[in-house]
Amino acid sequence: MRRLLFPLLLAAALAGCSRSHPNVVVVTFDTVRWDHVGWSTGRTDVTPTLDAMAARGVWFSTAIAPQPLTLPSHTSIFTGRYPTRHGVRNNGTYRVPDEEETLAELFQAEGYATHAIVSAFVLDSQFGLDQGFDGYDDDLAGGPKQKMFMFKEIRAAQTADKAVRWLREGRPRDRPFFLWLHFFDPHADYEPPDDVALEFPGDPYRGEIHYADRELGRVLEELDDQRLLDETLFAFTSDHGDSLGEHGERTHGLFVYDATTRVPLLIAGPGVPAGQRVDGVVRSLDLFPTIAELAGLEPSGPLDGASLRPLWRGKGDERTAYLETFTPRENFGWSELRGLRSATVKVIQAPQPEVYDLAADPRETRNLHGASEPEGARPLFAGLARRLEEDRYGEESAAAHEADSETRQKLAALGYVWGAKVTGDAPLADPKEKIRSWERFQVAQQLIRDKHFEPAIAAIRAILAEDAGNVVAMGSLAGALARTGDEEGALATYRKMIELDAQQDVAYLGAARLLAKRGEFDEATALVEAMMAKQPDNPDGPVAMGDLLLEREAFDEAERWFRKALELDPHSMVAASGLGNCLNRADQLPEARDVLVAARRHDPSHHATTYNLAVVTERLGDRRAALALYREAVALDPDHSMSWNNLGSLLDRNGEREEAIAAVRKAHELDPENVEATYNLGALLSNAGRPAEAIPFLLEAVQRRPDLAAAPPLLARALAATGRVDEALALWRQIAAQAPPALFQVAKLELGRGRRAAARAALRQLIAVDGDRARQAIARDPELSKLLAGG
Repeated sequence: MRRLLFPLLLAAALAGCSRSHPNVVVVTFDTVRWDHVGWSTGRTDVTPTLDAMAARGVWFSTAIAPQPLTLPSHTSIFTGRYPTRHGVRNNGTYRVPDEEETLAELFQAEGYATHAIVSAFVLDSQFGLDQGFDGYDDDLAGGPKQKMFMFKEIRAAQTADKAVRWLREGRPRDRPFFLWLHFFDPHADYEPPDDVALEFPGDPYRGEIHYADRELGRVLEELDDQRLLDETLFAFTSDHGDSLGEHGERTHGLFVYDATTRVPLLIAGPGVPAGQRVDGVVRSLDLFPTIAELAGLEPSGPLDGASLRPLWRGKGDERTAYLETFTPRENFGWSELRGLRSATVKVIQAPQPEVYDLAADPRETRNLHGASEPEGARPLFAGLARRLEEDRYGEESAAAHEADSETRQKLAALGYVWGAKVTGDAPLADPKEKIRSWERFQVAQQLIRDKHFEPAIAAIRAILAEDAGNVVAMGSLAGALARTGDEEGALATYRKMIELDAQQDVAYLGAARLLAKRGEFDEATALVEAMMAKQPDNPDGPVAMGDLLLEREAFDEAERWFRKALELDPHSMVAASGLGNCLNRADQLPEARDVLVAARRHDPSHHATTYNLAVVTERLGDRRAALALYREAVALDPDHSMSWNNLGSLLDRNGEREEAIAAVRKAHELDPENVEATYNLGALLSNAGRPAEAIPFLLEAVQRRPDLAAAPPLLARALAATGRVDEALALWRQIAAQAPPALFQVAKLELGRGRRAAARAALRQLIAVDGDRARQAIARDPELSKLLAGG
């Protein structure tokens, strides 16, 4: 709820905090199951930091998240309301409405300093959870390279570093603070640091949880060092769990079983008793009213959550928890799921309804619907029906969010949207019936990430044999086919996608890129024009048109299209990078520099912008700055061959030859098709006096790029230096057919072998072609001069 804020003048005690206005720290770990924290399992090696906080406060054994997705669930935590009320039902395609009052807004209005540090793109400020925060740090620069089909993130150490820095340097000292820390590490892929992986061999998911817990410990130590911890209200939960293979689901999002909706939850600090466990159902959205009550604040509107204080005092009524997932419907065109859960029974509304006796079947493996349903199931179904009557899903929503082009690309790469949008009243498939296809597709995505393209292609073809109209699976298939060199197969797949869904911009653009690579620019241009006609406000079309024109060196026209893309989306880093590259190639270096510097200020983590700025900076003659930018480029994208190649070339010019060789060797390893890197590696090795190592690379460069004029002479010299004189002579004679001065080298080699007549003949042939210039060159070589004179 965005509103004018008139902070109350608090008592002088607020220079730090007071028990009436305690500091507040809310910590959320992404994707943590309730049964993977120490206090609920008895294991002491996984979450020792959080275990210590649980011992200082109250923890809840059966806390339920309303949604198994990050943005909707966090929105419920910070509004105290179910998705049916706040309207956020999915990641990326919704935004928290301004009308919602967030917990941060409540504290900000009371005069608190409010700050958030989030660790993944899914909680970017564009999605609206920044409401009420004085500072909302969603900068993911410096994080690991974003994996295909995964959200951009930063690691726990960076999150903790930011938090410690803010506590030391950023927080105002004259008022209390409200701090939210979000750690994304437990989310798939599970890749803890090496030292943590050794502690949890074969269990990387638990290792990621431990890593986040360890780094949180540094933040709490800082609070303790500043003597703030005892007077700080601390709350911890997770947005959802992870299936880890239960019910056939590898991760989360499709189902609402306890594996993905039951989460850890604890509260400690002023007003909270120590060492207490509370059983019975609670909800993560109960944190809002609980924290507000403990801080003496009153929400301005109605909440779905209720304070947890009565429960740890042994009072309060039994609670039920509403559950839902709209991922099946919005991402895949299948049916959504809704459920209601008590302490002992769960009911799920689905095309095939489900009922579980949680007391007898806690893993929800026996569906009792229509059979011996447990007592309490029918009232839960009735309560669920009442909630559905109040839900306005499908009507125009303030939470609906039109993502920009780059956000759409990121979401599409993550599997949003999988299938066609739901239209009409046809019955929708039950996710239980489709889980096998989805999981097989996730396996295929992992194979593509690992660059195992052939098995990925086989896996996707098997999916398409059962689901022939699955255009998102087709997009992955086309990409994998292109990576294996099957451009015809990729093009045919993209064309099939266009036939099935004319709005699939990825198909038009993917096909256009392949056609341009083959030099078929007219057809490529026609595809991009067709895509732009269907989506005139999508900047990806003008960017693609600019790329096509750039390939044809039509710089002025290309520049106009890149600028058109920036008019449509001023924050498009792809368009800004393309414009900078265009200006660079048109030799408008100062203009290119200015465009790229401005873009990089907006997003310093964007690799292409950093790389292109390095190229321009090098051309402007600032080697020192260019070297720093190339080093940053390889840090941002360690798999980009040309970044390593250019870094190596510049290192060589700076006299750092061994480091240069290592960098260019890396470029060649990453992309053996990069002929420039292949040649440069051969040249560096040759110039370093290592001709035997250089020959294979120079030979490959000559074979693959006959027009690369510098390669044959280097190869000929390397062959001669390793005693392969016959081959060297043959190559020099080939070179001489186009460049007669090569006859000078023929003469020297022939003379060295004692074949004086052949050497003399080569010199006379050179003089016949090059005249006085040849005579002057020969005169500078005493042996050849004597030979020509008849000696």
